[in-house]
Amino acid sequence: MQRLWSGAELGEHWTLRADDLALLAALPAGGRLGLAAQLAYWRQNGRFPDDEADLAPAVVGHLATQVGVHADVLEGYEWAGRTGRRHRRIVLGHLAVATFDDAAEAKFRSWLSGELLPREPAPPVFEGEVSSWFARERISRPGGYRLDRILRSARAAHDGPDPTFVSPDAK
Repeated sequence: MQRLWSGAELGEHWTLRADDLALLAALPAGGRLGLAAQLAYWRQNGRFPDDEADLAPAVVGHLATQVGVHADVLEGYEWAGRTGRRHRRIVLGHLAVATFDDAAEAKFRSWLSGELLPREPAPPVFEGEVSSWFARERISRPGGYRLDRILRSARAAHDGPDPTFVSPDAK
């Protein structure tokens, strides 16, 4: 995850839209920044942050300025608590995020085999590309176990059978 952001990058990747700001308007300061952080993080990564440490300090400061609060109010935010879960539902509804169903899985597998796997990106780039796909397509990311199974299956299909493997039955 990128920890250092230039001013231009913050503006491009972490600026809230007018409809985002309207969504936040009625919330108290801590909730406003917490919801803004979850919304912007999902839009950037296709998943939610686990806690404040997932966000670079510059990102938190940039979001805080936009919503008119001090960055310190995020320290008391309940990421895994009831407030955080409620805000996640609000974000998913606001962004019209679809569930990861069979059709979404087929689309994801097609993208993996047709676009991502042929390029053979390094692991950190690969993870970033996968996250970006979920954000761009506005599809909920499946759980870690299911996603790992899909990725391993797609890699195996892409790599094909091992040409050096000789079946014991081939004798």
